[in-house]
Amino acid sequence: MRAQLARILASEIFSRSDRLTAFLTYIVEQTLDGHGAALKEHVLAMEVYGKAADFDTGLDPIVRVDARRLRDKLREYYGSAPHDPVVIAVPKGSYAPLFQMNGTVVAPALEAPRTTLPRAWTVGAAIIVTTALAGVAVGRWRARPEFPAPRLLTVTSFPGGEGMPSFSPDGNFVVFTRRGPDPNETNDLWVKAVDGDALRRLTDTPQLHEAMPAWSPDGRQIAFYTTEGGTSSGVFLVSSLGGPVRKVTSGGIDPAWTPDGQSLVIATNREGEDRGIFVQRLERGTRRQLTRPPIGFLDSYPKVSPDGKTLAFGRSSGLKKNALFVMPMSGGEPVRLTDDVGVGRFDWTPDGREILYPQVDTSGLRVFRIVASPGQRATAVPDIPIGVNMLSVSPMRTGQTFRVALGWGQSDVGLRLVDLDAVTPAGVFALATPFCDATRIDMPGRLSRDGRHVAFASDRNGEPQIWVADRDGSGLRSVSGLADGFENAGSWSPDGRFVAVSGALHGNTDIFVVSVDGGLSRRLTEDPAIDSDPEWSGDGRWIYYTSNASGRSEIWKVLATGGTPVRLTTGGGFEPRESSDGRVIYYVDAAARNGLGVAAALKQVSSAGGPETVVFNGVPPGAWDVTDRGIVFVSGAAGVAGSSGSPDTLDLFSFADRRIQRLGQLPFSVARYGVPRVLTVSRDGRWALAAHIDRWDRDILVVDNFR
Repeated sequence: MRAQLARILASEIFSRSDRLTAFLTYIVEQTLDGHGAALKEHVLAMEVYGKAADFDTGLDPIVRVDARRLRDKLREYYGSAPHDPVVIAVPKGSYAPLFQMNGTVVAPALEAPRTTLPRAWTVGAAIIVTTALAGVAVGRWRARPEFPAPRLLTVTSFPGGEGMPSFSPDGNFVVFTRRGPDPNETNDLWVKAVDGDALRRLTDTPQLHEAMPAWSPDGRQIAFYTTEGGTSSGVFLVSSLGGPVRKVTSGGIDPAWTPDGQSLVIATNREGEDRGIFVQRLERGTRRQLTRPPIGFLDSYPKVSPDGKTLAFGRSSGLKKNALFVMPMSGGEPVRLTDDVGVGRFDWTPDGREILYPQVDTSGLRVFRIVASPGQRATAVPDIPIGVNMLSVSPMRTGQTFRVALGWGQSDVGLRLVDLDAVTPAGVFALATPFCDATRIDMPGRLSRDGRHVAFASDRNGEPQIWVADRDGSGLRSVSGLADGFENAGSWSPDGRFVAVSGALHGNTDIFVVSVDGGLSRRLTEDPAIDSDPEWSGDGRWIYYTSNASGRSEIWKVLATGGTPVRLTTGGGFEPRESSDGRVIYYVDAAARNGLGVAAALKQVSSAGGPETVVFNGVPPGAWDVTDRGIVFVSGAAGVAGSSGSPDTLDLFSFADRRIQRLGQLPFSVARYGVPRVLTVSRDGRWALAAHIDRWDRDILVVDNFR
């Protein structure tokens, strides 16, 4: 049996996967040593993956998913080596392997010597071999006798992240985005066979992110869009065989094909231009606008039904939580299908009757399906792993089933608390410790005025919520009070009793005040606009914030007790921060676009309004803060999206001499995607809270024989 294990691990199929090699080795050796009964999910999580004792298997299904992958790889291996003397199989519902030798099943002692085999393995050697090689049936799905059972296939398991899959017209290949293990690398496009190892790279652009590839109906081209410095560079086409790319249009995101292959449907959401979804004719270059979102809302993820008559799309507020809408391609009013559910890339079923989509619920990202007409109720698809954020549906295949490609993974962005006074002789910050660490996404909020408490945003309970804790991590508690979720934690009130936050209520993003002792939130703004990044004034009287109520993002203020908002800027602005004396509001002229590639100008305006002037250039939005001494920011980040992942440095623009000086080097690189804000600093300049990507691995899975 150990010789057979060595054969399997030496094969090309397993030599490419360190994780599955470790998984299989551990369960085989433990079973041969008589410890098979102890092979439980939690034990494997700790022993194979190094998880802590308090690891929650309900939140992170890595063991279950890798078990499915292992069964898939064993099937693939024995398909290429049918005459091996020993068959090692991992039956569904167990992590203890079973062995077949010369037609006889051998089950090493799992608890005590057995006189009978487990029920599923008592029907003879032929059934056992068939079970071992047939693949994995997905959970509790029960196909009718005339239909094959669904099974979960692992298409990619490369180091790093793969996502945004799109099927070829025959359902045999997927195009997807891929980056390496360095979380700061950019995405390129790749194509891989679903049922084999055929793999082809389509793009190689270190300075550009390729995103949202979409395969043309004739299979010849792939549409995608690119970003550079967090801003869309345009929509492009590339042959499915690779080669030069052709630009379709500047700007635009989320391209999707019409079924006739003559046009692309593209979303446009940039400041200063018409927003909505457009139909772009490829031959003539003309475009027609289909949707016009209200002020404060964005439209994205367009997808045309298989018959070409209906458009489905997501509409979101600033929280990026989409609701599903449908409307006729010929024009008309959109009809809402769902509440704000955090939809990622979705797709129509081949018959055009339903839509499959990822949805955020209390357990994470799950896949739901809904009939594409008003008044219908969505239902969860059982046993697809939690953590799917993008999906694609193939055309109907033989047997009236189809395939669903999934971008799957459990992302982990953690916080690091850095002591800015502790610098080594080499200029490196010596104390940078994890802060209230979790296995989900945490986003820096703000430190209280005295630097003793921290507010931050986290989805560790399944939904975005605001959390507060003491600076040493004690006293952690949620202070959320909204059903739709909070986007970010703004600043503390001067007395430390309240936190100003931005969040969504019934699809509208506004400014709220929450008590750190819990209870209901208090709403300050109600305009149909995206209001975010609140900043409490030092005297406690005003709350400054960003709003696009005028049609573009500007700096506004409103009384902390409520009242009529007042606009401060007219030339555009984001992320207001008050000076220590309360006289000046600092801000940047570009938005944090989920990446540090933007080089913004840092500007100032009087807190009473007036002229807007530039302080200095080169500040990355989302990676700066104001202290008593000056402005601290991540240096060298702007303009280098796709950095090699080397540690970042912090610089200080001094108010005293108006010069920039080096504070020190961080012992890590800050997150360049996953959260819009990556740095916050205490008012006295002693402490910094920075976001770091702990894990962002994603794989492409395919559900075969789906109905």
